[in-house]
Amino acid sequence: MTPYYEDDAVTIYHGDAREILPTLTFDAVVTDPPYGIGYQQTMKSAPKWESVNGDESDALARWVIEAVHPTPMLVFGANHFPSALPEPGRWVCWDKRVVEAADRMLGSPFELAWMNGPDKAGFMYRIQHGGVVNADGHGIKRIHPTQKPVVLMKRLIADRFPTGVIADPFMGVGSTLVAAKDLGRRAVGIEIEERYCEAAVARLAQEVLAL
Repeated sequence: MTPYYEDDAVTIYHGDAREILPTLTFDAVVTDPPYGIGYQQTMKSAPKWESVNGDESDALARWVIEAVHPTPMLVFGANHFPSALPEPGRWVCWDKRVVEAADRMLGSPFELAWMNGPDKAGFMYRIQHGGVVNADGHGIKRIHPTQKPVVLMKRLIADRFPTGVIADPFMGVGSTLVAAKDLGRRAVGIEIEERYCEAAVARLAQEVLAL
């Protein structure tokens, strides 16, 4: 399959992850799949097109876990589909508020991700994000409704997957890919929505200009 975008560090494919991922070579998966929660945008100021393709069920999340295991993986939102997890593994908690005073900000105060592997103690990451506080910098607007900050993804990749090629089969606007590239790592992403592929390419180009 011809890549949608490719540079020295990152390759992007536009299409269905279920068809593309089995054809790729990678060492770990770090992803934020549709959870099956029927996400609905409630903020009036948000773009009207904000939705999550495939979020009508947890089928895609279950698929990626079955397809990738036992290859190392970190999957956000796994608390929404715990019966799909093949073993206890370990949990990663992203504390988005850090201090109690910030708990009043709009949205969930934390998010959970799951890692396969040994049943060991989990990990906590305290990175404030939400409301007027953006972990990636003041004034940087969200492009995707469930977009993760690059600073969080960089820490997760550097700490938990220090070597090898990172794959994100539900890459959205490419936070995982930008983080991997910033760390000098190879990464491959898949996204079914072309508008998000375009946004990811633009973000990666900005990273080049920033250097």
